[in-house]
Formats: sequence, C-alpha cells, structure tokens
Amino acid sequence: MRLHRLTLTDFRNYRRRVWEPAASISVLTGENGSGKTNLLEALSLLAPGQGLLSSPASLLPRHGTTDWGVAAHLERGGHDFQLATGVAAGKGRRVFLLDGEKPRTHAEIAQLYSCVWLTPQMDRLFLDGASGRRRFLDRLTVALIPDHTQQLIAHERSVTSRNRVLQEHPQETAWLDSLETSISRHAVAATVARMNLIDTLGATPFGNKAFPHTMIELHCPIAEALRTKPAIEVEDWLRQALQQARQQDQVRKSTSLGAHRADMSLKDQATGRDAIQSSSGQKKIMLLSIILSHAEAITHLLGYAPLILLDEPLVHLDEKRRINLMESLRALKTTILLTGTEAALFSPLRGHANFITIRNGTLLPERGRE
Repeated sequence: MRLHRLTLTDFRNYRRRVWEPAASISVLTGENGSGKTNLLEALSLLAPGQGLLSSPASLLPRHGTTDWGVAAHLERGGHDFQLATGVAAGKGRRVFLLDGEKPRTHAEIAQLYSCVWLTPQMDRLFLDGASGRRRFLDRLTVALIPDHTQQLIAHERSVTSRNRVLQEHPQETAWLDSLETSISRHAVAATVARMNLIDTLGATPFGNKAFPHTMIELHCPIAEALRTKPAIEVEDWLRQALQQARQQDQVRKSTSLGAHRADMSLKDQATGRDAIQSSSGQKKIMLLSIILSHAEAITHLLGYAPLILLDEPLVHLDEKRRINLMESLRALKTTILLTGTEAALFSPLRGHANFITIRNGTLLPERGRE
C-alpha cells in the first residue's frame, strides 16, 4: 500500500492542504497541537470506522465550518485508486467515495484499503473497561474479516431490541425467541472471527527480538464453549441460556450473555507476564508487537501491507528499543507515518525517511537531510 497524495479540506486545523510523501516512511515532528496527529487521523478515517481517535463528528471540521473532506490517491499492488470520505454540504452524514463513486457497502472499501495504528491513548487499554478492549480487538478483526462489522451491528441491534421487549412486552415470548436466535447466531459468528484473528496473530508474530511475541487472550464463555463444541451446538446453548436469563435480565435492564460481554488481555509469550503487571515501557512494547504482527498478518493473508500510523511510538521506549523499532520499520514495504516532538530521536531513519516539521497545519519538509 502506497500513499501518493493526501488532500485535506477543512479538516481539524487544516484549511486546505495537499501533501505528496517523498518517501515510504515519513517522520512528522512539531510542537503539541501543530497538526501531526490530525494527519494520521485523516488517513485512518479513510477506512470504515471512527478512526484512530474515535472522535465525535463535531470535532472533525475546522473551527467555524461544518463540512470536511479527506481524499487520497493510493496504490495497492500496482493498482491505483482514489478514496475519499467526509461530510458533504447540507448532508450531515459521513460518506465514502471510491474512484468518484459511492461504494455499495463499507466492506468494499475494507477489502481494498486498510491501515493499522498506535496512539498514546491506547496505553490506557489496560486501565479502562472491557468495552475499550473489545473495540481494539474488533478493529483488528475487521481488517482481516470485513464481514465482522456486519455481525457486530446485527448483534447489537438484536440485543437492544431484546432489552426493550423485556421491559415493554415481556409476555411476547415468540418475539423474544426470534431475537435470542439472532443474538446467538451473530454472537457465535463474531466470537469465531475474534478467535480466528488471535490464531492468525499467533501464527504471524512480528519477527524481532526487541519486541517479544505478545499473545492476546479472549475471555468469553462463548469462546470457551467453541473450543470444545461445534458452532451450531454453541448457538443452541446460548439461545437456551438467554431464555433462562430473561427474568434476571429484565430486572437488570440488560442482556447478560453475548459477544458484548467479552474481554481480552495481553501477555508476554516468553514470560507469561500480563500487561497489567508490566511497566509503561513493557506495555508499549506489547502494543507495538500486536500492531506490527497485525500488519504482517494482513500482508500474508491479503497480499499487501497496510498503511502503518504510529503516533508518538518512541514514548516509554529506551534507546535500544527505539533503534530496533526504527530499523525494523525500514524493512517494511508500505507507507509508514511516525510522529514525535523531537526529530533527533528518529535519527536512525536518516537517509531512509522523509522528515517534515509541522507548524500550525503547515508542512515544512527538511531539505538535504533525508
């Protein structure tokens, strides 16, 4: 995957900016608030989903405007294509364009374009609730299995409907039976996809001694059942469990079983050390290991490497790990963007990367030092 041109219109702090990367690796440095992360976020929004910051739609337009747009000229495996997203005048709803036409489904885009990212906010993955960890896991899954999004949407819709029926029409058992059948089917499909992702990452570890292989562990009764029983039997079990839980779920005003109750954790494969028992630097290494293993998995399964967006990746890393990370990135055949406040920390990439200073939304390439 190569980025040839990126065009931003009224996006964040960019009024109008056209950028054509001069190398496959770009190092973006500048003061806080200059627009480094905004550039990465723009590229992440070209993929279906909420982007690397999961920002509310109201924060995406430049101050004083209501509409915004991001467009890119990309190349994958020798095939050039144009991809754009944004909010059109008077529409208020985000749209996608692929080669100037509206795609039939978001899966069409997901099959053509993907990117992986790491942000400082992801350091809180181990401190926040299970919902944040599920979103992290599902984002990784969707990049390999685009249909996963539809399974999650259908599952959420059925769970919401069941909660409402339990409160307003608990006597409608046939209605509840239908919703619980739907929940069971989509929950099992979503869990199978999550398990497939974890197996795939285990088979394609990021090959680097400085980033020991990290394992994802899925904590979910459905996953436990799927390890010993065929999917059809697990669907039957889940449907019966939901039926038996109607009374307690009515009192709690929630559905107690389903894909929305799963959690995950990260462990260092060599030592068995859990992420919550690790230092800040060790957590960053574990996250980098997962993100880069994910990029390798996409490359092996889909035949092309995704864009790699690393926001402040050197924070918490010692000098040895910083150098090893950058040397490893040099070997990857894709577009990579890294951000930081000090260009000197990225010196191992001199001669291999394009260094750019960003000031108030203006991109200033360094001359004669790349």
